[in-house]
Formats: sequence, C-alpha cells, structure tokens
Amino acid sequence: MSENVRFYEQLDTISHIGDITNPAVYTNMPSDWYIAISDVQGSTQAILDGRYKDVNGIAAASICALLNSLTGVDIPFVFGGDGATVVIPPEMLEEARQSLIATQRLAKSQFNLNLRVGIVPITDVERAGYKVRVAKLRYHEHFQQAVFTGGGIACADRMIKDPATAPLYLVKDDGQTHEADFTGYECRWSEIPSNYDETVSLMIMATSPDDSENYAVYAEVIQRLEVIYGDSARRNPISFQHMRPALNPSKYGVETRIRSSTSALMARLRLMMWSVGGWLLWTYRDKIWDRYKRIVIDTTDREKFDDTLRMIIAGTVLQRDELEAFLERLRQEGKLVYGMHVSRHALMTCLVFDRFGRQVHFVDGGNGGYAMAAKHMKEQLKRLSTVPQL
Repeated sequence: MSENVRFYEQLDTISHIGDITNPAVYTNMPSDWYIAISDVQGSTQAILDGRYKDVNGIAAASICALLNSLTGVDIPFVFGGDGATVVIPPEMLEEARQSLIATQRLAKSQFNLNLRVGIVPITDVERAGYKVRVAKLRYHEHFQQAVFTGGGIACADRMIKDPATAPLYLVKDDGQTHEADFTGYECRWSEIPSNYDETVSLMIMATSPDDSENYAVYAEVIQRLEVIYGDSARRNPISFQHMRPALNPSKYGVETRIRSSTSALMARLRLMMWSVGGWLLWTYRDKIWDRYKRIVIDTTDREKFDDTLRMIIAGTVLQRDELEAFLERLRQEGKLVYGMHVSRHALMTCLVFDRFGRQVHFVDGGNGGYAMAAKHMKEQLKRLSTVPQL
C-alpha cells in the first residue's frame, strides 16, 4: 500500500464551519484518486410517498460499504440525504466498484429503489477545468467531516448524470457475485424533535464565477446565520433530552434489510429488544448512557460544505423568517441560490464502528430534508444561465 493512500488522514484540521471561507485551508486531492458517487433516482417521489427513511438508509449504506472496502484507512466522504460522495484512492478502486454494485442490488431487491452509482477519475475532472480541493472540519476526536471546494465534486456529479458522458463513468452491473460489507450500519434512533419550533434543512450555493467573491458570500452567510441562530451548539438539531431508541419494531426495518436482507417481524423485534435493553442497562446499571449520547451529538455531520453549504438547524419560525429574508436579498442581488425545507424533527442514520470510538451520525431533516431543499434550490438554478445545473 502506497503512502499516497494516507493522504487524507494526514491533513491538518479546521475547527469551525466559518473556516471553509479561507482558501488556504484546502489541499488538492491527488490526481490519481477517484470520486465515487451514489444517487437514489426518483428520490423526490419516494420521499413524497413517505419513504424518506429508505432513501436516507440507502445513501448511508453506500458510504458504509465503501468505508469497509479499505479498512484502517481514512477517506473523505459527504452524505447528501438521497446520495453520497466518497473520494477513494486507486488501491481500492476494484473493491469500491464491487461494493457499489452490491449496494445497488440491495437497493433494488430490498427497497425497490434505483441507485445510480458511478466512479469518476479526478484526472477527468481536472481536464474539464475543475479541481478537487479538500479540508477536514474537526467535530470530535473520532469524526472529522470532509469539506470540498474547486468545483470538482459537482463536475463529477454532472458527468454521471449527463447522457453524453454517463456511459463512461456509471458502474455497470456485470452479473458477477459481489458482496458489500455493511458492518457498523445502524438506524435505531427515534425521530428527534426540534428543541425550538422546527428543524430547517438548508442548502446554499454562491454563484459568482470568481472564487474569492464566493468565499466572501459564504463568510457573510455564516456570520449572519450565527447572529440569527447562535453558535453551532445552540442551533444543533440533535437535542440531548430528546434522544432515545425507537420503541416501534417497524422503525428497525431499514437496518434489518440492509444488514440481514430481511424485514421479518422477528428480526425487527430482536433488534428493538437489543437496543432498548442496552439503553436500560446503560441508563440504570452502567450509568454511561449520557456519556454515549454526548459522543453521538459530537459526531454528527450537521454542517458541511462541498461547494454547497449544507446545514441542518434547529430554531424558531421567526429566526427562519429572518434568515430567509436575508438569503432572498442575496439571491436577488445574484450572489447565491438556496434551498430550504422545514420539518418538526431530525433523523439520524448511523455508522458505528466503535461504540465509544470511530463513528459518524448522518443527520437529515424530517420528510426528506436535504432532498426537498435541493429541489427548491434547483428551481432557482434553472433561472440562471451562468451556473452549471446540478
């Protein structure tokens, strides 16, 4: 295994979401790495049909399978609600291809969802005039969120969706036997109500052709958001007092289908009893439940950036009205487009490789938060001729 495979884990970290506006914190990804993308097709309709947990689950499962393809190596990824991006070294290319095929089959057989999967060489993105620049936002010693700039991630996404280029990059099912490792995948939390009035799923994309102007826009947005909502802890959508395991066996179906390819009632009941039993033991005997909840809160991906600022925020209706008025003014000035979706709760889908160690908890707004916010943002993008369509 080459030293290049350790590139990402050796990067220094940043400590605040506002640091993404400093171009000096980013480093070019090695040109011989690849961008692996998964995308649930028809996700908007599936969400309107009430299947947002299925959509979230498959997106998270694709990340889990790729992370398990090369154990012991830290690689960058971003969860998008109805899809995911993972940047992989060349050493894991074949394992990644097989894992994506297996996840695609799982999506179809267990959820009747079509999962589009593709792998784009960074060299092709660079030839198209874009870069993949990365930094690490440190939330906790056990979780650092990848953040991206340079336009390369969005370019790769277009490449797997554009009919003219998609055949070059889509991963095709070869009919061979492939397996994916979903060890660590969990979906056991109840929906988490907002500490305030609501939970907002927010996506913001600056639209200037000048990168320095875009960084200034993001800095202005983050500064204004913190004036309106307070710091990251205050606007956190995961509230300590509202975290509890699901008490309905139907809530465990996504995990049993992904981990065991079954939705049988007994499988869901066993998992529920295991989870609730652990909760009771950790609360009343071992007295470590509060410690674990704190680790979970500290390892959520609630704020991130991949040339689009993505946040899940808890707040009041008045705060949202103030934020929306501010964003609408910047949109009318031609500085950005944005998408916003409002619900009363947040959802968590989790990858737990070590109960008190390495883990990440993917957060989305209820009722299809990020996917519905993206739909809103794409409607604004269509009105712009200077910005590439997502």
